[in-house]
Amino acid sequence: MRNYSFKPGRFASLACLIFWSGFVGLGYWQLQRAGEKITLMAQRVRQLEAPPLSLTAATGLTRDDRFRRIEVTGTYDTDHPLLLDNQIHHQQAGYHVLWPLAIEGSDRHILVNHGWIPVGTDRANLPPLTRPDAVATVTGILDHFPQPGLKLPGSEIPSPGWPARLLRLEAGALQTRLGYPLLAFQLLLDENRPGTELRDWKMPDLAPEKNQGYALQWFLFAGATLFIYIRHGFKSRPAPCPPENAAQS
Repeated sequence: MRNYSFKPGRFASLACLIFWSGFVGLGYWQLQRAGEKITLMAQRVRQLEAPPLSLTAATGLTRDDRFRRIEVTGTYDTDHPLLLDNQIHHQQAGYHVLWPLAIEGSDRHILVNHGWIPVGTDRANLPPLTRPDAVATVTGILDHFPQPGLKLPGSEIPSPGWPARLLRLEAGALQTRLGYPLLAFQLLLDENRPGTELRDWKMPDLAPEKNQGYALQWFLFAGATLFIYIRHGFKSRPAPCPPENAAQS
């Protein structure tokens, strides 16, 4: 017979603790990401079903107003259009065209995203833009500024001249360049609004079930780590032989 005792080594115990805690932490992080996506999708549905909000000089906006339908009257700053670069549509490079709109009765401005246009054959020559009417009442969906996955230093600084190109929208840098207060939101102009830009504001497929699947994988890794640790932590040794005189009796 053999006796077994649980005597894992210090190095094995430390490695198990590090890997197990890391896998569990990654699993819970993926579950958190899935929860955020589920909340975001529910917020969009809830906000789009709510009545439109009239944006005036006295209106205060918060992050909870994201995806809310907005109606605003104001005056376009047609001399300072912005081109948000690196916007891909059906594998084709292009820009989002944004025009600052001064809210009626206020010096505050909001960027109105008129949609996507292709870059064209030569990046050195900017595509022609269709200027909106100076005074207008527009409706659309309120959204925060898009967040690129990689934030390069200086990507928020508009290029010289107008239209100004940039890779990332940031209210502080834009206020410095434009010279007036700017809300940290964009208004996605209604898709049925006439214009030459392409507007397709469908929400991307967030797929929270993918994050839930990743979480399951990380938890399985954690379980496998614990199993291997326990399995190899047991040491066996031969059972002691009975005394000779006891065997003879």
